[in-house]
Amino acid sequence: MSLVHADTDTFTCSQTTSQTNSQATKLPLSVVILTKNEEAFIERCLASVSWADEQIVLDSGSSDRTREIAAALGANVHEQAWLGWSAQRSKAISLAQHDWVFVLEADEVVTPELAAAIQTVMCQPRHNEDGYAIDRRNDFHGVLLPNVKRRSKLINCVRLFNRCYSAYDATMVVHEEVCFPGKAIPLSGILLHWRGWKIDDQISALNRYATIEAEVLYNQGHRANSLSIILRPILRFLWCYIAKGCFRKGIQGLNYSMIRAISEYVRYAKLWEMEHIPQPIIHPPEQANG
Repeated sequence: MSLVHADTDTFTCSQTTSQTNSQATKLPLSVVILTKNEEAFIERCLASVSWADEQIVLDSGSSDRTREIAAALGANVHEQAWLGWSAQRSKAISLAQHDWVFVLEADEVVTPELAAAIQTVMCQPRHNEDGYAIDRRNDFHGVLLPNVKRRSKLINCVRLFNRCYSAYDATMVVHEEVCFPGKAIPLSGILLHWRGWKIDDQISALNRYATIEAEVLYNQGHRANSLSIILRPILRFLWCYIAKGCFRKGIQGLNYSMIRAISEYVRYAKLWEMEHIPQPIIHPPEQANG
């Protein structure tokens, strides 16, 4: 329950950890959560995993009551300056007492069905190399939306794993994923990502992420042209609204699909800008004066 400063990212695996847990013995589970100014959500988040054997909160400089609320609810709260998504998650995982960890965000809620699925895994024979994937759903204007990720991203949305065999990919700057040597096993139930954002919040977030995503694409050798800038947003809208069923969610589903299309446009427009306009053009060219 104490507030401490994280100064190590190493851990020792349990001496009893073997490649396969063949006996149906319940193993302890640590839930790890990253926070910064999440006082509006942290109580709800921790309440949804109150059944876990340990709750680790790694805070990166909250100026509100996030740390105090989490500590009062029984979480082990640590502080660490921001290291980047993958590194910060790895730091939090290293602070856990147990090898099996479930990674959670402060604005997420584990539903009862998902909680039961996780607890079932921990009570049954399991392979330590496997990772367990979750169905993470967003909200928009009070409506729970379909999961609009591609199938490959769905199955790789692993949150439950053994840290002695699996770890976050340190090379991923954004939308980081867990590297695991075994199978990806989907869990029943959904993980609610419910923040209550309005359109201003959505646009601000997509703009921040679009910059990082464009930088990643640029560094990987991708380039944008007129065709990709035009077509990709249209295809993204059709994917979200038609293929993934957002049309069933009324005007909220329409607006969300449009925002996802805008995100695609901004990402590839910024990618084009990185190649063709590397510096701001602060003075008009000579032909503009004539």
